Amino acid sequence: MTRFLMASKRGRALPGRAGWGLTAAAAAVLSGCSSLLDVKNPNNVVEDALTNPGAATAIANGAGATVTRALTAIFAPYGTVTDEFTYVGSRDGYGYADRGEVSDPFNEFADAAFPEMAEARWTTSAAVKRLKEFNTAGTLVEKNDLARALLYQSIIFTAIGEMFDDFVIDADKTGSYTNPGAPGLPLGEGNIVAVFDSAIAQTTEGLAVPGLTRDNKIRLLAMRARAKHSKAIWAKLNGANGAPVATPVANPLVSDAGADADAAAALVEMGAADYKFKLTPQTQTLGFPNVGNDLNNRLELRTGDSQAGTPSSLCRTADCDSWVDPNAGGNAIDSTTLKDPVSGTIDLVFRANVTECCVKGTQNGQGDLVPLTIISAREMLLIRAEHALAGGNTAGFTTYINQLRALSSQTPYAGTPAAQEMLHKTRFVNLYNQGKRLMDMHRFGIKARKWVPEAEAYAKACFFPVMNIERSTHPEDFVKPLCRP
Repeated sequence: MTRFLMASKRGRALPGRAGWGLTAAAAAVLSGCSSLLDVKNPNNVVEDALTNPGAATAIANGAGATVTRALTAIFAPYGTVTDEFTYVGSRDGYGYADRGEVSDPFNEFADAAFPEMAEARWTTSAAVKRLKEFNTAGTLVEKNDLARALLYQSIIFTAIGEMFDDFVIDADKTGSYTNPGAPGLPLGEGNIVAVFDSAIAQTTEGLAVPGLTRDNKIRLLAMRARAKHSKAIWAKLNGANGAPVATPVANPLVSDAGADADAAAALVEMGAADYKFKLTPQTQTLGFPNVGNDLNNRLELRTGDSQAGTPSSLCRTADCDSWVDPNAGGNAIDSTTLKDPVSGTIDLVFRANVTECCVKGTQNGQGDLVPLTIISAREMLLIRAEHALAGGNTAGFTTYINQLRALSSQTPYAGTPAAQEMLHKTRFVNLYNQGKRLMDMHRFGIKARKWVPEAEAYAKACFFPVMNIERSTHPEDFVKPLCRP
């Protein structure tokens, strides 16, 4: 598990913008100065300091921190769109997302998360560029710092492709990379698939770094497998020029030999362990939104999928929710109720994942500091199982599913329920709150109980658009999202 100390959102400088603030102690400092401008903030680091090769480890750590912050932000509205979370609070933006209105560029929470995603995209790219310059100059002492920066870059690029229909990649501090001074242009909904190609290239480059540690090799192999698998799912969900297909997909299973090979190689390196790579913030100074805070402290959301037509806050028994038993107030849960499809008993894997993210306690820093699983042995086995099933190899599918189930000492799968149903139910439980659910819901035709027929996600493979905070700065460069009615 990797933990990052997160910078406070207040006063934090974004790429291309200056950030500063005053404290209560400033008056004492100013009283001894001849000028108001003589004050020096010891927390300010000028960019020239980042040209020092000795900063390489800090640069890589900073890239990881921005990725952690970005995913913590976007997982809140994303999970609400899916059947993983349900809206129980007072903020209407979550209510709209809960209805399946994923393509609204004005949604308060997705709009607030967009700058975090954009910052992580920029920061990881800048970190890789800087560390590659050190490496070329022969001044990069720890080559694994470059490997880690490439890993973090691949994580954010893959996540963008899994959760967005469009994004702005060609953007630097002063505008476009290709046209300095002008704003960066969106990829376009037909070209967003390129982020997966970038992630694959980034992980491939990382795997070629000399002296790679075992953990970095595992993580890069597994991320490449994830990027390849998600790219294959994207191809199922998008037609010409990125037009969203109707859901469910007639043939939802994906078969990608490269993803399967990388998953197999990662599993060899992992051994028999229940390997998980997580990003976890260390402080309670995360930005807005924050998936842990809104689940466990503000109680705007809770885990579950409550029924349509009943306000989630009034759902206070297990009868009105698919996965959980809500508490008496309806804004948290007493326990999980989801049954394992093989044994028919309470699914303890699901319960453990929900406890980690969505039940306030020491396991998540009393609520805010939810660990984010990025890749795992379980996901690699799921990729291998799906590749086998898509190729008609049901014996191989059963083998990989049972290897996964053995990690939790679960009853072996013997053919019931049907293989495809077993696949998507196993993915739901083992990939819970990892940013991959909406792709599965679309391809397998799973609708959240709160989705309404008028919402974008109800019948088409729709994801987040470029949000209003970006659109409003150069609106002439954007078209109406294809999914928006």
